[in-house]
Amino acid sequence: MNNSPLFHLFLAFSKEEKVACRKFLHSPYHNQREDVRQLYDYLQEQYTKSSVALTKERAFAHLFPTDDFADKKMRYTMSFLLKCMEAFLIHREREAEKVANQLLLTRAYRRLNLPKAQAKVLKNAKKILDAQPLLDIEQYENHYQLASAHYDAQAGQTRNAPLNLQEWSQALDLAFLAKKLKLSCFALAHQAVYRVEYDTGLLSAVLDFLENFSDLEKHPAIALYYYFYQAQTTAQHEFYFKKLKTGVVEQSDLLPLEEKRNLYLAAINYCIQRFNKGEEQFLREVFDLYQAGIEQQILFEKGKLSRFTYKNVVGIALRLQEFQWAEDFILNYQDALEKQFKENYTHYNLSKLRFYQKNYTEAMQRLQQVEYDDLFLNLDAKVMLLKIYYELGELDVLESFITSFQRFLQRKKLIGYHQENYGNMIRLTRKMLELNPFDKQEKRKLKQEIESIKALSERDWLLKQLTDRKKF
Repeated sequence: MNNSPLFHLFLAFSKEEKVACRKFLHSPYHNQREDVRQLYDYLQEQYTKSSVALTKERAFAHLFPTDDFADKKMRYTMSFLLKCMEAFLIHREREAEKVANQLLLTRAYRRLNLPKAQAKVLKNAKKILDAQPLLDIEQYENHYQLASAHYDAQAGQTRNAPLNLQEWSQALDLAFLAKKLKLSCFALAHQAVYRVEYDTGLLSAVLDFLENFSDLEKHPAIALYYYFYQAQTTAQHEFYFKKLKTGVVEQSDLLPLEEKRNLYLAAINYCIQRFNKGEEQFLREVFDLYQAGIEQQILFEKGKLSRFTYKNVVGIALRLQEFQWAEDFILNYQDALEKQFKENYTHYNLSKLRFYQKNYTEAMQRLQQVEYDDLFLNLDAKVMLLKIYYELGELDVLESFITSFQRFLQRKKLIGYHQENYGNMIRLTRKMLELNPFDKQEKRKLKQEIESIKALSERDWLLKQLTDRKKF
């Protein structure tokens, strides 16, 4: 029973939700089955105890003390309870949608032919919507639904009633623009990693419309996704990135937290991609964005920091030689990681810090404490080991390691542009090993190749090793 969907849902409830759900189940309007109420109460009593107690047999004996165990009957009761708990979740979500609730009420009053009550509710819905300063996709959708409800109310009164067709049409446009751009940006980011192609549908028409849309700046939820998309896809990428960065910093307060986080991450990912292509100036840009996002808690979700954000922030700080800041960040924010990632990512990032500080012994010791279930953590750890072996002059170990690293990379097909980046790192490291350190022409040729390759995140390290190249 403790592995059932019912129990997993129950465990996911907060303390307050557990209490509220019990009240919901004890209301005869929502549930009339006594065995369902009793099973929920039994879960509340038993869930903190040993999982051995939470078996279907024990629960059945509690619910039906005079009956022999019947698995089918128990499963039915569990199924009924699960449906009731899901109904409770729907009820809770609906309660939070104040504007949507008012619109449902207007529909009911229209069905009951009570136009005055309908008009009053519509007025209240508009008041609620106008009091919400944030403009995200949900709000655009609410404006559209409200305009639609106003039209229905007016059209149902008299044939000559003034209609709000222009307002309705504009609300539809804004809702569609916001949804289409956000989805297109997500698709763009996804295909950059996984090398897939999407049919963009009406996107080209949307972009053409927005290019001459005079009110674009008034709608940050539309404008900022538009700037991101243009920064990623047009020759004027720097112009649009500056507008994106300015908007994220100055206008993101007009958006809800989740939308702000999406846009911060979009700007950050753009900077990382540009830097990986050799545009060094974006390193400080992304560091500034990360610092602001962390200080303002924008990059946190439910008080937790993504392990990817944690790793990326440290990596960028180290490239900028911000060693003390990086160590403080690693130690101060390790508890903000999800419990299952804390140990691995703390060890990995401390090992990377020690590598930059040339404490190779501790770096390797900490890497040995990392479990490599995460593909990208595994890849980055391999890059670090490659660099350690090279800098220590462990040539036999390095040759064997490069071969195994290359085979590993060939088996991984779904890592997009990362495949090219890691492949370049392996190939160029091997070229450095084969290079005659006294052949200036070959050295200059290799330097030019390293500088010209776009997908190469370890460019600085490779150039430094080439400059300091010694005969092993």
